[in-house]
Amino acid sequence: MLVQSKIYDYITKYKPVWGFVVPDNCPPQDIDVPTNQGFYRLSRKKNSYNDKDFLTKKQKNPDDPWGDLIIYAVGLSLVLGLEDAKAEIKLPKFKGFKGIIELVLNPTDGVVKQTGEYKRHYTFWFTQAFSTDNLKMIGL
Repeated sequence: MLVQSKIYDYITKYKPVWGFVVPDNCPPQDIDVPTNQGFYRLSRKKNSYNDKDFLTKKQKNPDDPWGDLIIYAVGLSLVLGLEDAKAEIKLPKFKGFKGIIELVLNPTDGVVKQTGEYKRHYTFWFTQAFSTDNLKMIGL
């Protein structure tokens, strides 16, 4: 379940310690707070994942001039539906990806917001409480 909220209310209630250096206006004011909500992330490996699968665009390209897009570059890209993730992995721009990781997010993990031109795409701003242990690989 996703509950719409304001970042101020989320911070007041959960007192998150972000897992990244927080730029101005990040996360944005209007966010969704996940509760037992499944999301999917593409993986470079078919049957396993590692820390590299959870690097942000900012971590991969620290010297890029992000400008106003920095708030998205410090988050992780996720897909809301499994079928959408399965379709996405077949697209030419995702040629290097071989597997799909299932994440079940809760409020202490961080917040999300639908971003980009596709309704299935979300940015996930994660806290230090978010763990990549015990995530599930989805067979293709």
